[in-house]
Amino acid sequence: MGQQKLTRAYSSYTYLTTMLGRGWQIESPVYVRPRWRSRTRPKQEDTYHFVLRQGERFSLISVFDCPEVRQFLEDEALDVDRR
Repeated sequence: MGQQKLTRAYSSYTYLTTMLGRGWQIESPVYVRPRWRSRTRPKQEDTYHFVLRQGERFSLISVFDCPEVRQFLEDEALDVDRR
């Protein structure tokens, strides 16, 4: 049986910037939703969901709210869906 690679449910802002540095592009909009569940952080915090594309490949990167991601969204003037 092959070895299965485990991935984290949530990524860091650093991982997002690494993916972008590898040529992935953000598909607009960026989705912002309240955290689904959290035992260690307040539930009112948001999670930013980035859909990335590289050619015909897609990836979803979910990043917890932090000052760096908010600044990134502002600097890049990305559309944000807060519905």
